[in-house]
Amino acid sequence: MTMSEGDGQNGAQRLTTQAPAPRKKFAIPPVKNACLSCRASRTRCNGEHPCASCVTKDRECVYKPSRRGGPRIRKKARPMSDYHDLAISLPSQQEEIPQDALLIENYIDPGAGLKPLADIWRDSDAIYDNLFQDVVDSTPSIKIPMVRTYGGNDRAILNAYYIWIHPYFPILPPPETAPVVDQVLPLYENQRDKFEEPSSAIALAISAILALIPCPQDPNPLDPESIRWRRTYSQFLAKAALESIEAETEKAESSVEPPKALDDSDEEIFREKFHSQVPLELESVIALDLLSVYEYAQRGNLKKMRARVGAALVAAMSLMLHIRSEVEDEYSEARRRAWWMTYICVCQGSIVSNTPPTFEVFASSFTAKYPTIKADPEAWPLFVQAQQAILAATQFVIDFNKARKEQSDMTRIFNRMRELERLLEPLITKSESWVLNCPLTQPVDKRESVLSQSLRCISRIKLNSARIKVHRYCAFFDLAVFSGKHCDLKSTTERDASDSPDIVQLQACCTSMGSTPSAYSSHSGSGGSASPTLSSRSTPNADCCGFTYQPTPALTFPFSTHHSSKICLKSALNIAQAFDSLPYPNPTGLLCDTPCYIGPTSTLITPRTMPAFACCAMQCSYALLMVKDRTESMYPTATGEAGPLVDNLRDRLQQGLVSILVTLENYATAFEALGGMRDQIRDKVDLALGF
Repeated sequence: MTMSEGDGQNGAQRLTTQAPAPRKKFAIPPVKNACLSCRASRTRCNGEHPCASCVTKDRECVYKPSRRGGPRIRKKARPMSDYHDLAISLPSQQEEIPQDALLIENYIDPGAGLKPLADIWRDSDAIYDNLFQDVVDSTPSIKIPMVRTYGGNDRAILNAYYIWIHPYFPILPPPETAPVVDQVLPLYENQRDKFEEPSSAIALAISAILALIPCPQDPNPLDPESIRWRRTYSQFLAKAALESIEAETEKAESSVEPPKALDDSDEEIFREKFHSQVPLELESVIALDLLSVYEYAQRGNLKKMRARVGAALVAAMSLMLHIRSEVEDEYSEARRRAWWMTYICVCQGSIVSNTPPTFEVFASSFTAKYPTIKADPEAWPLFVQAQQAILAATQFVIDFNKARKEQSDMTRIFNRMRELERLLEPLITKSESWVLNCPLTQPVDKRESVLSQSLRCISRIKLNSARIKVHRYCAFFDLAVFSGKHCDLKSTTERDASDSPDIVQLQACCTSMGSTPSAYSSHSGSGGSASPTLSSRSTPNADCCGFTYQPTPALTFPFSTHHSSKICLKSALNIAQAFDSLPYPNPTGLLCDTPCYIGPTSTLITPRTMPAFACCAMQCSYALLMVKDRTESMYPTATGEAGPLVDNLRDRLQQGLVSILVTLENYATAFEALGGMRDQIRDKVDLALGF
C-alpha cells in the first residue's frame, strides 16, 4: 500500500479502517521475460522459444535478454523524507495502477503522458512488471496503538470477566452458562470518538483491568506506545468507576438544599443489574475491591490500594455482609463472595504494605457463611485459612522487628514463632497431598473446577510463604538481596535503624563473600541458633574481615539456622511448583494445548490476572537465592569438585528461580508494576543455564 504526502494523517487513519481493493490474480503467473513480438502486441507470452503466440501468428519470435538479474528482490522501506520528491508520482492510497491496456500509439505520439512514467520506469520491462505483478509496498508500516474494549456491552464484559478474572478473583457468583469466545473490540488511539463507556461502576472497574491485557489483534503489544495507550485508557476507566460510585451516592439536594438532604433517607438505585444474581447495592463494593488490586498490581500504589479496600470494607459492613444469615435467596452467594473477597483484600493490603490490618481480622463477629464451589466445597475455607496464616506471619515479622529495634525481651516473640510453626506445619503437609490435576488451559465451567485448582494453588503459595516469613531471619538473618523493597524484605540500599554500623558492615562483607552469617552462627545447647555479634578487637577467632562472632549476648532462636534454612528451601520449592500449577485464562472457550496464546497469530501467552499475592514470589526467590549463595560459598563451581548432590540442588534452585521469573514475566504482560519484581529476579537468575 502506498501513500502520498498529501494524504498525511488521514492516510494513517485509513490504514486502520480500510483495506485496499484486491488485485486481479492470474490463473498462471506471467513469465519473467516475454518475447519482443508479444510485448509490442500486448499479448500473453508463455516464455517458450518460439512462444505459442508467435507460432499461431506465424511470426518471428525474438527475446531480448533481461537486465533484472534473477528473481525479484523486495524493496526496502523508504524513509519518510523521500515521499516529498515522490508525492506527485506515486498513486494515492485509494488509487490502483491502471489496468487498461496501453496502446502503442500512446507511446509514439508527442507528449503522450510519458513524463510522469519516465521519472520512475525507464523501460518496458518495468512497465510490464508493474502492470502484471503484485506491487511491492515500499511504504513504512504505521503502528497505531490499540486497546481491548467490549463496546459498552455488559454481556461481553461479564463474559470476559469469567475468562480473565474469575479464576483468580471469584468475587461474582458462578457463571450461569459456560463463557463463550472472548468478544474483543479493539479501540485504536486515533478512534477515540468511537469509545462507548460501560454503564456502571462494576463494569468500568472490570473493563479497567481487562484493558491492561493486550488485544489479540495487536501486532506490537509490547511496543512502548501500545503499553502507554493501554495504561492511559485503563486509568481513565478506573477513574470513571470511582466517579460512578460517587454519582450513585450523591443527592441533588446536597448542592442546593443541604438541610433537606440531611433529613431524607438514602435513595434507591434504579438501573439494570450488571449480573442477574448480584443486587445493585453490592456493585460498588465489588468495584472497589477490583480497583484495590488494580492500584497494587498496575500502579504500585499501596496507599490507594488500602484506601479502596477500606471503603469497600465500610460499605460491606454497613450492608451487614459479615453477619451470618439463615435466609437463603437468589443473592445469598453474591453476598458471601462479596464479603469474603473484601476480607481477603483487606488482609492483603496489610500483607503487602507490612502494616497491621485496619480491623480485628479474627473477630468473632464475622460469622458469614463461606461461599460454595460445587466442584470443591473445601476450597473456600482453605483459601481464607491460608490468608489468615500469612497475615499472622506478617504480624509476627512486624512484632519481631519492633522488639529487635527496641532491644526488648524476645521471649514472647520466640514463643509466637514456635506457635506459628506448630500451626503451619500440618497445614502445609496437608496441602502437599492435594491433587491438582486440572488442565492448565481448561475453560471456566459452571462447577468452577478451574477456580478450585486456582484457590488451592494460591492457598499453598500463601501457606508456604507464611512459613518462610516465620523462619527467614533465623535462617538468613534478613540479609538484603534485592535493590528494591518488596513487602517485608529489606533492600540493599536500606539501612535498618536497629542495625549498628558493625552489623551493616558485616552484612556487606558476607554478601560480597557469597555467604551468610549462618555459616558462622553458634548453636546453643538447646538446638537453637544465635545471631552474630561483633567485636572490633583482633582475636584468634576473627574471620577474614577482622570481625569476631561472640554468641554470649546473642539472640537464641528456638530453631537452628540449619533447620530453618531447610524449611525455607522446601517452602520456596513448593511455592514455585504451585505457581506452575496455576491455570491460564482461555479466551477460546475450548480446551487447547498448553500454553494458550492471546490470539491466533500472537506469540504472547495469556496473562494470569489479579496478582495481589505476587509478593509471595519474592519471598520464594529470596529463600532460593540465599540457599544458592550459600551453596556456591561452600561448593564453588570454579573448583569443579561438586558431587551429584550439589548438582541436584543447583538444578532445583535454578528451576525454582526460572519458574518464578516466568510467572512474573507472565503477570507483567498486563500489570506494569510487577515488572519491577520481574526485573529484580531477572538480574539474579543465570539464564544461560536455560529454562
